[in-house]
Amino acid sequence: MLPYREHTEEQLEEAPLLAFINHRSSPGEMAAQHWHPSAELLFVFGGEARQHLNGESFSLHPGDTLLIAPGAVHATTALEEECYIGVVAFFPPKNLSSLYLPAEESSSMPGLFSRLQEEFTFRKSGYALIAQGLLWQVLGMMERQGQPLGQKPASSEPAQRMEEYLRLNISNRLSLQSAAEYAGYSPAYFSRYFSKVMGMSFKAYTDKLKIQAARAMLADGMRISETSYALGYDTPSSFCRAFKRLTGQTPSDYQAEGQKMYDSR
Repeated sequence: MLPYREHTEEQLEEAPLLAFINHRSSPGEMAAQHWHPSAELLFVFGGEARQHLNGESFSLHPGDTLLIAPGAVHATTALEEECYIGVVAFFPPKNLSSLYLPAEESSSMPGLFSRLQEEFTFRKSGYALIAQGLLWQVLGMMERQGQPLGQKPASSEPAQRMEEYLRLNISNRLSLQSAAEYAGYSPAYFSRYFSKVMGMSFKAYTDKLKIQAARAMLADGMRISETSYALGYDTPSSFCRAFKRLTGQTPSDYQAEGQKMYDSR
């Protein structure tokens, strides 16, 4: 089965990191084979699991920590009842390699991950800054003590090249035909492949990509008509319809809301 692309960008726009507990009460799949452009930290609070990473498979035990590099294909399977794994997703400040730190190599990880989860559960004032500071501590320890894992080419690599192609051509009319030609596939096969790997259809993904870019342009003060043509839309009205369909508000309302927040500071 092809790995799917997990979309974490929108959640990570709101905070420097995303923290949660992945729990399974009985043996079985906890996370199907997937990848994402963000990095991910796993910490095993309880239970034993089987981790798959870029074609390799190994066990995770309570107290183990795993750093998964951006773009790496991975999956997790619980091997026993009541498996609890802390997950932290974030965009790293530099290129990271996948690293593994067994429980016996560090006694401070349980406390750091418990505090991270606590900050994100209660979200008291300043929680994002505190959580980010805890994250840097974890990353520093992983870089100092972690064991490098085999960096085999991830099977998500073609999808990452495709994503880069789409971002570089965001101002053009992104058609399934042209993208399929770039990838060297027939349009029919490419459409099926893209949906499997990226987790959504080619049109849905390119629409989402364009609107993400549009939000940044509008926030920077670019006019709606200029934004429309910069992103390859035929007319401003077609752009406005797409923007409202994906965000629930018109471009002008989005700009007015942003200006109101700026004026209230």
